[in-house]
Amino acid sequence: MTFKLPILVYRFVVAIGTDYNILVTARVREEVAHGRSTRDAVFEAIRHTGPTVAAAGVLLAGTFASLMISGVSSFIQIGFAVSSALTAMIGDRVWWPARPQSASERPTAEPAATMRPALDHGVGS
Repeated sequence: MTFKLPILVYRFVVAIGTDYNILVTARVREEVAHGRSTRDAVFEAIRHTGPTVAAAGVLLAGTFASLMISGVSSFIQIGFAVSSALTAMIGDRVWWPARPQSASERPTAEPAATMRPALDHGVGS
């Protein structure tokens, strides 16, 4: 691992978060200026900027993930680390539109005691 990797990942992730915070905060200020309460302004800001922020996050994660096919060792490490960090930040929404099954939703295997015995196909049976 290159020694610069933690610094670069921190810089990219903080820069990404800062840009999105500026976008959302600007929209909140606009909504408050139009007479909404702060709570309603935040709701409206998220409702209007959420899709934009989500789309930009997905595109950025894809961009950084594409660094992993560059063949340059430091780019591969940066691409993996930043796309992993973004995936962790996105959380369960990363599985959209499908959602993995939880352990309680998965079919369970038959216990060994209830399994049918194997047939003996030996010679002379």
